[in-house]
Amino acid sequence: MSRVMGNRIQIYRKKSNMRQQVLADELGINRTYLSKLENLVHNPSPELMIKMCELFKCDVGDLFSVMQEQGE
Repeated sequence: MSRVMGNRIQIYRKKSNMRQQVLADELGINRTYLSKLENLVHNPSPELMIKMCELFKCDVGDLFSVMQEQGE
């Protein structure tokens, strides 16, 4: 069984009233890459996870969790 990194990036971003482009700029990444992170296409690096948590003022466990892929 494979696992994916579930995330709440979009939830935290919207709570902060941020558009994807603004968050991407804050994190120093491309907006399309951020979209892929939000849609579970890619997992963020540990460094990027820390940057997000610092920006949103939350713990890594609050923003990210490991979950099982559906259909397996």
